[in-house]
Amino acid sequence: MNRIVFSREGGIRPAAVVGVGLLLSAIAFAVNTLIAGVAPPAFGAPGEVSQFGFVKVLMATVPAVLGNTLGFYMSYRKYDPRALVKFLAPAAGFYVAFMAIPVLGLISGGTFTAFAVGATLNTVAVAVAVPALLALRPQIIPEPVPDDAGELLAQTAVK
Repeated sequence: MNRIVFSREGGIRPAAVVGVGLLLSAIAFAVNTLIAGVAPPAFGAPGEVSQFGFVKVLMATVPAVLGNTLGFYMSYRKYDPRALVKFLAPAAGFYVAFMAIPVLGLISGGTFTAFAVGATLNTVAVAVAVPALLALRPQIIPEPVPDDAGELLAQTAVK
């Protein structure tokens, strides 16, 4: 999979990242659509009709997945030893931002079932996107440390 997203020279291919993001969005959307239909009775509210229609499931899924995909692209487009942190920090931010919507719905008088379904939809979207994108990270092999590394460091410190 790394060969699809990254060229042999180590550069990232933007079109491949967009394709992977759209594929992950479709997978997360399919899972979330199933959850939105099955979850209310599973959470103990058999008479409650799901408040999550097509558009709500779409809006709970696609921006979270594509936001994480954009974060992946921005983190790995140039080599940086802190690229993982640059990816995971926005991913956590997207998760918290999208979790605010179900929390506000619960605080404003919504049902616990609607909160639980909304939280599950957000969690599934992030749980599909982040591990799949982490699997696409390039494998960077560090250069071997020379035997006289201490001597080279001392010479550099003197200069």
